[in-house]
Amino acid sequence: MTDKLELTEHTVFILNSVKLLPHYTMPVFVTPGHTRLTPLKPWTVEELQEAGAVESSAFLWPRHTLAAGG
Repeated sequence: MTDKLELTEHTVFILNSVKLLPHYTMPVFVTPGHTRLTPLKPWTVEELQEAGAVESSAFLWPRHTLAAGG
């Protein structure tokens, strides 16, 4: 039998139609699917707000909680 991890609500940001998710351990947001060819670009809350990102929410696996403002 497979136990399912409970999803919890987290703050996410949408920038240019891309949903940025909170990193699992670092206090930053990242785009999904970074690879060797598309390296990780961490964004702080302040950087996202300055770039015009829209704050939203999504149900995700548990991770470090980020409050607006850092």
